[in-house]
Amino acid sequence: TWTKAKNSNHVRSRSKSGSGNYSDAVAKALGDEDAMDVIGNDDAVCVGMVVRETESQAGVEVVPTPPRPRVPQDKGTSQDNGRAGGRGRENEQQPRFRTRSPSPVRYLKSNANVHDATNNGDELESTAASSTAPSFFTGRGSRSIRAMSPARLKKGLKNRILANIPSSPRHRHGEGEYVDELPRNNEQMQKLPPMIPMYPTSDDGRNSVEEDDEGIDTMGRFGSSSSFDVMDDYEVSNEPLVNAATRGGELEPNEQDFVINTTTFNIFESKEFLRAMGGANDASLATNYIRTGDALCTKDGSQFDRALPVYYAGLGAIMSRVRKWTIDRRGDEDEGSITASPDTYHLMYEDFVEVARCLEVNVLLLAMASILLRAGNAHFQLENWETACRDYVSAQSYRSLRHKFVSGGTSRDDIQSLVGKNMKQRIILLEDVKLNGRISNNLASAQSKRQMYEEARAEYTKALQIKQKTLEAVHEVASHDNETGSSNSAESSKEMKDDELVSDIASTYHNIGLLRINCDEPKKAEKAYKQSLSLRVKKFGLDDLGVSSSLCSLGDLYFQQRRYDDAFRSYKEALRIWKFHRGNNLKTAELYYNIALVFYHKGPYSKAKVSVAECLRIRREQAGNTSLSVASALYLFGLISSSMGDFNDALEQLRESLAIRQRQLGENGSNHLSILNVRHVIGVVLSLAGECDRAMASFSAALMGRTQRLGKHHTAVAEVLQSIGVAYISVNEFSKALETLEEALRLRQSLLGPSMEVAETLNSMSLVFFSCDDTEKALELGEKALKVLKAAVGFDHILFAKVLKNIGDYYQGMESYEDAIESYKESLRMMTVWYGLDHMSLSEVLNEIGATQFKQGEYSVAKDSFIEALRIMRLAPNNINKSSIHPTLSHLGHALYKNHELDLAAESYLESFNVQVSIVTGEEGQGVKAFSHGLDEIKERIAAIEEEGEDLSLLSESLGGIASILRYLGLVKQAQGDAEAALFVNKLALSVRLCQSSKDHAAIALMAETIAMFEFQRGNHTNALEYFSQALEAKKSCQGNSTIDVARTVNNLANIHYSLGNLDDAMRLYQEALEIKRMCLGDDSDDVANTLNNIAHVMVTAGKEQEALQAYHNVVRIRQDRYGKNHISVAAALSSIGDVYIKLGKLEIAMTYFEQCIRIRKHCQESNDERVMENLASIYGKLGEWQRAESAFKEIIHLKRTTHGDNCLELAKTFDLLAVSYIEQDRYRDSIEHLQEALRIRRVCLGGEDDEILASLNKLAFVYKSCEMMEEMLKVKAEFEGIQSRRSG
Repeated sequence: TWTKAKNSNHVRSRSKSGSGNYSDAVAKALGDEDAMDVIGNDDAVCVGMVVRETESQAGVEVVPTPPRPRVPQDKGTSQDNGRAGGRGRENEQQPRFRTRSPSPVRYLKSNANVHDATNNGDELESTAASSTAPSFFTGRGSRSIRAMSPARLKKGLKNRILANIPSSPRHRHGEGEYVDELPRNNEQMQKLPPMIPMYPTSDDGRNSVEEDDEGIDTMGRFGSSSSFDVMDDYEVSNEPLVNAATRGGELEPNEQDFVINTTTFNIFESKEFLRAMGGANDASLATNYIRTGDALCTKDGSQFDRALPVYYAGLGAIMSRVRKWTIDRRGDEDEGSITASPDTYHLMYEDFVEVARCLEVNVLLLAMASILLRAGNAHFQLENWETACRDYVSAQSYRSLRHKFVSGGTSRDDIQSLVGKNMKQRIILLEDVKLNGRISNNLASAQSKRQMYEEARAEYTKALQIKQKTLEAVHEVASHDNETGSSNSAESSKEMKDDELVSDIASTYHNIGLLRINCDEPKKAEKAYKQSLSLRVKKFGLDDLGVSSSLCSLGDLYFQQRRYDDAFRSYKEALRIWKFHRGNNLKTAELYYNIALVFYHKGPYSKAKVSVAECLRIRREQAGNTSLSVASALYLFGLISSSMGDFNDALEQLRESLAIRQRQLGENGSNHLSILNVRHVIGVVLSLAGECDRAMASFSAALMGRTQRLGKHHTAVAEVLQSIGVAYISVNEFSKALETLEEALRLRQSLLGPSMEVAETLNSMSLVFFSCDDTEKALELGEKALKVLKAAVGFDHILFAKVLKNIGDYYQGMESYEDAIESYKESLRMMTVWYGLDHMSLSEVLNEIGATQFKQGEYSVAKDSFIEALRIMRLAPNNINKSSIHPTLSHLGHALYKNHELDLAAESYLESFNVQVSIVTGEEGQGVKAFSHGLDEIKERIAAIEEEGEDLSLLSESLGGIASILRYLGLVKQAQGDAEAALFVNKLALSVRLCQSSKDHAAIALMAETIAMFEFQRGNHTNALEYFSQALEAKKSCQGNSTIDVARTVNNLANIHYSLGNLDDAMRLYQEALEIKRMCLGDDSDDVANTLNNIAHVMVTAGKEQEALQAYHNVVRIRQDRYGKNHISVAAALSSIGDVYIKLGKLEIAMTYFEQCIRIRKHCQESNDERVMENLASIYGKLGEWQRAESAFKEIIHLKRTTHGDNCLELAKTFDLLAVSYIEQDRYRDSIEHLQEALRIRRVCLGGEDDEILASLNKLAFVYKSCEMMEEMLKVKAEFEGIQSRRSG
């Protein structure tokens, strides 16, 4: 059930003990003692109203329909009423039935009325207010009228209107024929609106009226056929949700407002009316006309145009009786003074005065007022607001004239005197006051439609006062009769029920709420709606249809205020009540439509899709597949599908909507704004789907049509420009995009001010600057868009999420990762609220979050983001485009690789590879080897396409993606230790790169260099030389000959030549690399030092030791200048110098450089270089510094054990060197344990018959012999000879 409002009084069920004093209930419903607080005089702003009626047409309450939440961008949609043809502003296929009476009120004017207008306040106050002319402004307000005094305004507008009234108005006769002269026989008079004198005549026969008269005639002068409610179809569609069913179709006219009428018809069934009509025949004739008209208005597909002439015929029958009665009366008074027949006699004002004075026949004036109320309601339904006002004022005037004489010339209503009346008198009096309240209510509604808001306020105030007094009087009568046991008690309980009056009061509060909306007073409108709702709930319970109507209106108001949760609750409860009573019909569909709109605006889209699908199903069943209501639902369905990324479904729905509109509007409707709107949205969907050319064609048609219809300076034009700008961005036409978006921004800022539309354009412009690498400008515009959104919307709109996502991209581009993550997470939160947990847009944000976390080194967290993004992408509704998933698979592979989850990384890369292969080949990828076998077919396909001259750019781009993922797969295989597989996939990646029509030379160079390093590490120096040469050629193709990257590749190529012994080629390439590096980086760069170091190596190998020393000293100088004397790179250069001095035999100098190297390494807290330590220990030994040598060798043993373990062959060599140092000192016994350890290590590492083992046995035998350890020597010798014997055998 519906959730209660803040004040529990609003929805509290009515007590069974009695109806209570509803005047007090009205005043206290919202805790406000002043029940009239909802009537004020603030400035007005117009929206619009639509009449609603009861099942019994007589005396209905006219309840303006609340504004309707509009579908975004569908600004020209006609408000469809469920009928196949609709009654759109531009689609008036059937001519309107012109059945307007010639202003009966103009006859009710006398000199005395000027005086009476001031005294008869209750009856004539609203009439004077109504005399103001309708607003001539077609905008949303009539503020300019308020600046003038009522008298001055009225006088000026009178002159303007009277100047436009034709001198001899023509009247429609029959179905299409116009006649200047009206027939005068009874039969014809009963079919036409009656002619009644507008003014009493003076003695000289002239009409008497004064220009500035404050009387009741002015509204009667609005008899021209033009309507002042002239909003075009674009403006009409800006109105929020109008209840389609209330304007025709399957729905009973006023079920939703529960405004019923069961007593007004009692006038025509009363004995007083029968007696006043002079007998049963004439009374039955008039009564039958009224019954027929009511039936036409209440049947399915209400036929108001047909009801009008019937009502006027009934009015004619009564006037015929008045005419006859007048002739008879005057004949009795002055026999022979009247010779005219009833068919030719023209009634004068004085005649109606006499009727009012006669108690026997004045009920006819009440009957005429009732008929004119009915006719006014029919005109209201036909949107003839002006004519409706005229008939309401006429009804008011007839009723007022009778009341003045019945009440003895006072303006006081006699409703308070019901207690002293008999039942017949009560019935007539009660119908009189009910009629008065309803006329005021309906007149106010018609005035609101004409933007006469001040007049409408006054009439609604009067209507409330009358209805509340009547309700109190009814309660008083019922209470009195029950207490006194009056004979009227039983009949009174039947006739004095207050249900109808309570419903009437509730409907007036409902209307006041609509007026408040028109006057831009949403808080007061909500208060009035809740007062209406409170009355209905207390009186009729929560399941009443009138409650459904009030909830629907509240939902519309909440929707306008963007209070979507409140709107949804109201619509949902209204739907429950309506379905409980009526099941599925067009009203049900309308409520589903409203709910879909709510979810379209607030999310999730999945719920919007369910609701609009149900709306569409019901409308197809109820109105047929080609009705405009179906087109409207399809349009919204298309918007929702597009927002969910279902572009194919969206296009199908939008095209069906377009076809229906074109069929309904015909050839002349091609430029109708509703059609142009659908074309525009189709263009948007095509643009999102990547079909830019077709999108531009739709945009062009929409832009041209809107410009022709609305002019260049219009928000609808700006909307199309916005879409065109976004389409240009999608195809990288940034200059055109910026130019178009700047024009859209100019229009939107000038027309709308700070708004969601302005923020949208600023966001799009920021994307243009970001795409052009102006990230700071992009961020500035993005933050400006966010600021405008906060001011204009003030809540978590989906556009907030999109702008925040883009701002996150800008922060990421500026490497401000923390700010980027914050923006992305807030965007993700909002998108989750709108879209739910499974929308494709969430995966885009999750991808960016993962990428940012990856850049921060948070690989495990990034992995989780990519996994969640993939989960969403793999869902059935999202897994439409395969090309959207492989980048995320690649990103996941990167995160897993960095997180050392190599097997999972390989799986992710391989899946990405298979997806990309399937895009290229059209077949499911079967793995790397299968692709390598089919690569020749791809090459042949590329050659065939090139011969045909077709574009290969997309295929080339796809092949580049395959090559990249193969490279990543190679990295994983390399990390897994599978060098063969790594080399295979890298070579395959290079082959794919070479297949591309537009060669990516940088990528080719990278792959060739990677393969060259693999080959070099495997000892395949010739292959390495080939790939390095290929890499160098590719780099020179894209970079030129003199870049630092080229120099490094030349240096690597020289290294390969050096390894192959090609010293001259190596020296030439090193010199080339050195020259480029000096040119690019200067003489003292680290890269220059590295190449000088390589040159020195070549010189040493070539025997040019002195030149090598010079080069090494240059390296030391450069590195000391750059990093200081104690840098680790300086130590490496010093060790190389020591090696040269060893070669030169200068051991003391070599020892000095090695010691410096070791000191620097210890200073840098680096472990000592094993090679340097061994060289230094050997020098110590050769120089006879045995103690230093022994210490150095032991340090080397400890270093190697720490680094390599106890079973390393290098460790065995060091044990040998330590043993040799002992032997050189004749310390044979000290050497034994070290020789034995060396032999053990070699046996573990090499087996039992290796040459090194034989050498170790030989050394050990020599030491045993020297120590005279013969037994041990013989054992070793036997083992030695056994090995030799086995090897020779």
